[in-house]
Amino acid sequence: MSSEGPAIVRLFREARRRKVFRTAALYVVGAWLALQVADVLFPGFGISNAAIQALVWAAVLGLPVALVFGWLFDIGPGGIRRTAPSGSYAATPQSLTRTDYLLLAAFAAVGLALVYRAAEGVRRAPADSSVSVGVPLRESVARLENSIAVLPFANISNDPDNEYFCDGISEEILNALSGFRQLNVIGRTSSFAFKGGDTGIDEISAVLGVGHVLQGSVRKAGNQLRISAQLLDEAGRQVWTETFDRELANVFEIQSEIAAAVAAKVASQVPEAADTGRHPDLDAYQHFLAGRALLHRREIGGAQAELKRAIEIDPDFAEAHAEWAISNSFGVVSGRRLEEVRAAIDRALELQPKLLRAQAAQGFLLLGAVPSDPVTAEAILRDVLAQDPNMSDALNWLGNSLLAQGRRDEALAVWERAVRIDPLHPAIAGNLANELVSRGREREALQILENQLRQPNPSETTFTTLVLLHRQAGRLVELNALAKEVSLRGDLHHRFTAWSYGLLGDRRAAQYWYDRQIDDFPKLGWTPYLPAEVPGWQGRHREALQRFREALAANEIDISGGDAGLQSWYGALLARAGEYTTAIGLLEPLIDPTATLSGNAFDPQLDTRHALAWSYLRTGATAKAKALLSSDWQACQSEAVSAAERNSEILHYCAETALLIGETDAALDWLEPAVAAGWRDHYLRQNDPYWASLGDNPRFRAQMDIVRKDIDRQRAEVARIDAAEDFVAKLDAAMAARDSTTR
Repeated sequence: MSSEGPAIVRLFREARRRKVFRTAALYVVGAWLALQVADVLFPGFGISNAAIQALVWAAVLGLPVALVFGWLFDIGPGGIRRTAPSGSYAATPQSLTRTDYLLLAAFAAVGLALVYRAAEGVRRAPADSSVSVGVPLRESVARLENSIAVLPFANISNDPDNEYFCDGISEEILNALSGFRQLNVIGRTSSFAFKGGDTGIDEISAVLGVGHVLQGSVRKAGNQLRISAQLLDEAGRQVWTETFDRELANVFEIQSEIAAAVAAKVASQVPEAADTGRHPDLDAYQHFLAGRALLHRREIGGAQAELKRAIEIDPDFAEAHAEWAISNSFGVVSGRRLEEVRAAIDRALELQPKLLRAQAAQGFLLLGAVPSDPVTAEAILRDVLAQDPNMSDALNWLGNSLLAQGRRDEALAVWERAVRIDPLHPAIAGNLANELVSRGREREALQILENQLRQPNPSETTFTTLVLLHRQAGRLVELNALAKEVSLRGDLHHRFTAWSYGLLGDRRAAQYWYDRQIDDFPKLGWTPYLPAEVPGWQGRHREALQRFREALAANEIDISGGDAGLQSWYGALLARAGEYTTAIGLLEPLIDPTATLSGNAFDPQLDTRHALAWSYLRTGATAKAKALLSSDWQACQSEAVSAAERNSEILHYCAETALLIGETDAALDWLEPAVAAGWRDHYLRQNDPYWASLGDNPRFRAQMDIVRKDIDRQRAEVARIDAAEDFVAKLDAAMAARDSTTR
């Protein structure tokens, strides 16, 4: 080759002589074809599209290797030959030497390393965001007529704290659209499940079964507000769009304008929406939006504080009174709190008599009040739904009211209707799943819950429901794995993980996770009380009670006016620790004597009815104990329980009810099917005074032997998994990574 010309020209000529450009072209074409094949085939095998990125990187890293190979070697009819040195175009490739074979071995090693890297990248690729919200797992459903989903509006302000304000704008528009009876509006929970993902509009509309999707953005700077809204059809085509530049004080008018314009586009005929007349103070409104957002996330304490602040700023803010009432209506509501909630609802309806959310709050309260009134709750909720068929919370509460009356088929139909309006609502999905399990349709129930977990930010409610289903079935290995997922989330808790090891009889591991809960999540409201759990399992009930009291004192909690769940926990500790009179005084106001088989009955820490009955028995009030337990015992013997025989917790509750009323043989008759159905709480209950009288009973000991053997088998499996994965190190690394990204 001529030595004339600049060095770059000589290099170019030499590369052309060595056919490097041909090698590069062939490599690029081959890599491109491989990526195209992967793009077509990966979805069919359930492989994430993110895995293609691993192939792209492998291809990029392989290009320099291919170029060096093309410079040194030539592939022809005679196989691989060493390219002749520069000097003559006529030079023929040379035979391979020992050094050449070593070079080829090195190229092969590098190639294998790249292939391995690509394969690992494909294997470890995270699930697609569309999978995370259940798109592939939930078939497209028939689209509702005149239907729309309102996605959370994007925050394009400089202040990330405006996020809740943007979500609030979206929800207010959604609520305004729900006021048009001609529209089918998908519930807030399901629409907001797509927040933070990149799922396409066509996929969202298919999953939710809607014909239109509304999305938009909000820019808030001081008192200036810009809201852009865009209505899209099921394929993602734009139907309508508009931008509003106004002062913050005009936010309420903007929401109404958007809702009216969108409603007119979605449905052919809609009446003009009624004006509620009064708009709240803007500062109060922003606290209201923050409180409602926290309530949706079930951060009850924070929600109550924000809503209370909104009411303090604007005492005539009806919606704030209604939401505050709802935030205080979860669980058992009695005594002073019951009166406060009733007063808040009355105030909301005094200010705005037609406020449907306040009317629905009345129905919700009647379900948790002592005494409860599911019949009146049903009537109220049906009236609310006649005016707003899209209120998914009201549908869910209606299902609860029907179940409380024993009308299970009607409850199932209501929850199926509710899940159509709000398919990704965790409470609705949980209630539907539990009802399906009671009918022997566990596979359907698990599919519903697992789809919920594939959302970008699944609710703690869904984890809780699935954890409890695993517990009822005695699947402790699966429960432990799911509990670890909750710990890995980094924003929930470690209580399930501790609890799972307690069920397995590994109290040392349980204690570790409770200690870590205190370190990692010190601000969670119930964290200070967790030191009482392990001593209670070990039968050290006085120590457990003392630890609980220390936590109450440290937090300056007046238990008599506190949270009902906290009161139930404390009351059960009092009963087991022998402070029966104090337990009776605390528990009596919490209990509706006419209610039966309450949800709390299946958690020994929150079992108010049996704790109170035990306290009556130990103080000689046998008649009171039997009167309290008689309705439960009748329910256990009725056809209602025969439909739920697969639920080991109900069966065990009935066994314990029989034991407390003195029917030992009947107790064992119920205990045996409970064990067969999956009751595995032995290591939590082995020192329970309720069951101490059966310690030497042969039938009881035989059942406990069955339970222990199965628990120990599962404990060995969890120990094997723990040894292989080193979960503590995995969690430490995940939390360190999160900490580094938030600094």
